[in-house]
Amino acid sequence: MAIHDIADRVIETDVLVMGGGLGGCPAAFKAAEHGLDVTLIEKAKPERSGACAMGRDEIQPFTRDGVTALDLVRSVQKQTETWGDLEDPNPLYTLFNNSMWTLEELERMGISMKYLDGQYHWTAFSNVGTGARLSLQVPWLNVKPEMGAVIRKKGVKVLDRTMVVDLLTHNGRVAGATAVNTRTGAFIVIKAKAVAIAAGRFNRLFDPIMPVPWKYKMNYDLLPGSGDGHVVAYRAGSDITSMELWRCGHSPDELALRGCHFGEDGVVSAKIFTSTGKVAAARQRTSIGPLEYRNWEMKGLDPLYKSIEDIPEDFQRRIEVAIVHERMVQFKFAEDRGFNPRTHRYEIGISHHASMHEHAAGIKVDENLQGSLKGLFAIGDCHASNGIGGLGALTGGFYVGDNMYKYVSRAGEPVVDKGQMESQRQTALAPLAVKDGVEPMELECAIRRIAGEYGGTLKTEGKLREGLKRLGSLRRAFLPRLAAPNPHYLMRCLEVRNILDLAEVYFQACLARRETRGIYYRLDHPEKDHSMDNKRICQRVENGKPVLEVKDVPALKPEYAGGTK
Repeated sequence: MAIHDIADRVIETDVLVMGGGLGGCPAAFKAAEHGLDVTLIEKAKPERSGACAMGRDEIQPFTRDGVTALDLVRSVQKQTETWGDLEDPNPLYTLFNNSMWTLEELERMGISMKYLDGQYHWTAFSNVGTGARLSLQVPWLNVKPEMGAVIRKKGVKVLDRTMVVDLLTHNGRVAGATAVNTRTGAFIVIKAKAVAIAAGRFNRLFDPIMPVPWKYKMNYDLLPGSGDGHVVAYRAGSDITSMELWRCGHSPDELALRGCHFGEDGVVSAKIFTSTGKVAAARQRTSIGPLEYRNWEMKGLDPLYKSIEDIPEDFQRRIEVAIVHERMVQFKFAEDRGFNPRTHRYEIGISHHASMHEHAAGIKVDENLQGSLKGLFAIGDCHASNGIGGLGALTGGFYVGDNMYKYVSRAGEPVVDKGQMESQRQTALAPLAVKDGVEPMELECAIRRIAGEYGGTLKTEGKLREGLKRLGSLRRAFLPRLAAPNPHYLMRCLEVRNILDLAEVYFQACLARRETRGIYYRLDHPEKDHSMDNKRICQRVENGKPVLEVKDVPALKPEYAGGTK
């Protein structure tokens, strides 16, 4: 059988970039600058996709004001109470060390980081504890339309409204991917010498925390990511790591937390109140942990609330400006509910603590941001050890795009497996043939409920095993019955397949980590297991079966530890 008998369309390219967000666009732009043939695939459109679809208010941290890349790596490593001892410091060093270069590259790309007055607006970055001005405030309401226009002008071939089904592999290296057009249903084979994954966070493992009328919509923190980048790497045999550390999530109603201004001018955080109005934590505290929340719960004083009602007027205005630059839609959500962000208190739950676990979770990469599968690179929130949000995506994108040609130049022509392609086609298009089946959102909501009920913040062996058992029941009984009346629903079916795979990965990893570490809680294993210090759980599919291994976290390379610039 010829490839064209399997695929409705075949594309040959040097580089395939998966995701058109703040990481994917710079990667595509820079790779094209090296003369490579670049194809970018995006489920939406690069002009309004990714975590910064609605804008961005801050990028940080840069190496300036006397702070070096090594200083920033050390600041991450000190955070052992959360995830510092599970971060590979080498990718972090690469990202930090190239941060100021990223500023230059953005300007060359035509994306200005200057504020409304035409000047760079540097502000303090609290994580290093020095008051250094490492954060750059940016009025980026239209950053995505600008990036989308730039990459198209650069000659990047853009496949928008198109979703990756799976990666194609041959002899331990990536050979491209398969995809479906979510408007026409066309099955596409993309032969590529290298693949860069920049598909964003995995946010849909747990229910979004929001008022009941919106429960089944996708108003998640930053973006409703279904983990497409994570899971295609996993199924292709590339390690993903620390997935047990994925968080339950923040409440998207907490408008005050979207402003990224806390830490300046002596205003640290909102106050936290009990249900009776008693102050549970003053501003010196940025959050309240699950066990502390549970103590208030046992006293009958929950729920707890955050409040910014007595923050000064000038600070309130600065928060609102920052929200407009990043999450304007939140004002509409608040207005529809009759909620005044300035005077009303924000309810928080046991899972709403300021967890940064997800920064340690994702595709395992080396210092060059390459995964364990040859030719596979990961950018931004898709790879473990990103740690720096928007700047991690931007820097990772430029860095991968600038260096990928070295791999491509010696990779040779990709070899694709027709059996893989046919299998992926059948998986992708099967829901189109199902009549009177299961709606994908119904199955997704069932998965999310199981994840929250049996794998939430406070975990136990019995609940984790029961959750994994119930996920298996969903896989057997309902996954084959997913129905897609049109290609758009086909995308939703593929998303819920990805979410189910990653939900099982999450539960398996949680069962393997039998300890309490930082803000990862196992009630049946309340102490830290020091045999797991500097070790992380890695998972992949090998010969069609899931593999789980505990591996050492790499030490910082000697040339980086010496502070080499």
